Amino acid sequence: MRLLDRVARCRVPLSLPACHGATSVEVAGPSRFAEQVAVCPLRFVLGDDLTRASAELAFADGARLVGCLDLLRMPASHMWIEWNDEAHKRVIHETQSTAEFDAAAIGRRVGILLQASANGLTAVGRTFWSDAADDECANVTLSPLETHIDLRGEFADVAHSRDVLSGGYVHVTHGGNSATASLLDQVKFRFDESWASYYREAARDADFRRRLINDSIDSIAWDAPFLIAFLLLLSAKDATRLIPVSRAAINRKRLANGRAPLLDHIEVNASLDAVSSAESSGDLNGRQSPRLHHVRGHLVRREHRVFWRVPHLRGSAARGTVRSRTVCLAFARKGDHEQRV
Repeated sequence: MRLLDRVARCRVPLSLPACHGATSVEVAGPSRFAEQVAVCPLRFVLGDDLTRASAELAFADGARLVGCLDLLRMPASHMWIEWNDEAHKRVIHETQSTAEFDAAAIGRRVGILLQASANGLTAVGRTFWSDAADDECANVTLSPLETHIDLRGEFADVAHSRDVLSGGYVHVTHGGNSATASLLDQVKFRFDESWASYYREAARDADFRRRLINDSIDSIAWDAPFLIAFLLLLSAKDATRLIPVSRAAINRKRLANGRAPLLDHIEVNASLDAVSSAESSGDLNGRQSPRLHHVRGHLVRREHRVFWRVPHLRGSAARGTVRSRTVCLAFARKGDHEQRV
């Protein structure tokens, strides 16, 4: 079942034990946003191929993405974006952005509800996830953090001096990847007011408070560059395929059986499987083309537009075929040692 359907049927408010006394404290939970997801006019569910393509663009080809940020706008004032977290986290590990693969991501679905400004340059997102994609009764978790995106990277009204649990913003960076760090410059995080109030009472110990803040940020920070990459691919010509999914037929049966209806949405896949024919075997200057080889799909910017260059064959089969190639670079060190990159 899609995560969006799980969120839309959440009805019970989230209450936590009070720190002092027997009363409980209500904090923002999935039920607070159930109606917003149900009436959201634009709901995207990403295929695994597009999830991988977006993650690769964010964490392996971030410089290309950063160079196109000035063209990016939020496509709607309200939208839902959902993906398979395992596909996302595997790319993060494969690109060596993290030392270990997050095994807990297996079976997890993640979604973000975005509310954007009228000019499409800023947005606030709330992140949801469910750890058992195949279990219709699985619980939905809402992150206590808000994700604030400013595609200009300005954050003019950010209160940097305020405490994190008193309305202050948190900035995250990536020391090992300058391109990913540039993407994270467009994002800030802030605790939801109800959660901040609860944690101010519950997390009095400094070490516990620090772990709490770090764990909360780490659970969603990797989603921000991925999300920006998806929005760029969505706007790029020929980069994605959109398939509207209507639940009208199945909902008639579900309603007849007393079951909650499912939500319509748009499934989005990457245009990665169509390979164009080989290019010319030579050029006008008489230079011979290389051996026939495969060129992977990639983004191309032409002034104020972004295009997806589909995977294609280049070169002449008469000169041979390159089926695969591995390039290993090495830099000499003192003492004739080598460092491989």
